[in-house]
Order: sequence, then C-alpha cells, then structure tokens
Amino acid sequence: TSSKAHAELAAGNLRSITGHARHPHSTVKRLQRTVRNGQHPHAVVLCCSDSRVSPEILFDQGIGDLFVVRVAGNVLREDEVASLEYAVEH
Repeated sequence: TSSKAHAELAAGNLRSITGHARHPHSTVKRLQRTVRNGQHPHAVVLCCSDSRVSPEILFDQGIGDLFVVRVAGNVLREDEVASLEYAVEH
C-alpha cells in the first residue's frame, strides 16, 4: 500500500541520516533475480539529476526497490509525467 511504501522510505531515510544504513537488496544475486524476474519496485521517486542526490542511498533502498525518474532543473513535463505513469502502471 502507499502508506506501507511511505513508511519504508521514512524508515530508510532515518537509517541513512543517522548512519545506520543497511544497504538492503544490494547483492549480485538480487541484481540477477531482478534481471530474470523483472523489477517490482514499491515506490516511484521523482528527483533531481544531481549526482550527489541518490534516492537509493537517501532512502536506504536497494536494487529493484525504487523506480527513479531523474530530471535536471526541477521541471515536470510530458516526458517525466509519462515515465511516472509508466512506473505506476507497470
């Protein structure tokens, strides 16, 4: 559910900012599983393209946990909306 996804992101962010990140789902085995079985992220994140801002690190998430749409300039146009819609539908 959306509340469960939000709670997981909030808990991950707390772990990240307090120095207790677990770096879940970050193994080669996890990568191979998502390649074989497809991705099934529990959240979609729209964020800046800035290389210093990685949602996976900020929210202490791993491979396949987030569908991330990154854009420079903090703009939300047709392409970005389409990417968000794709993430939610699939």
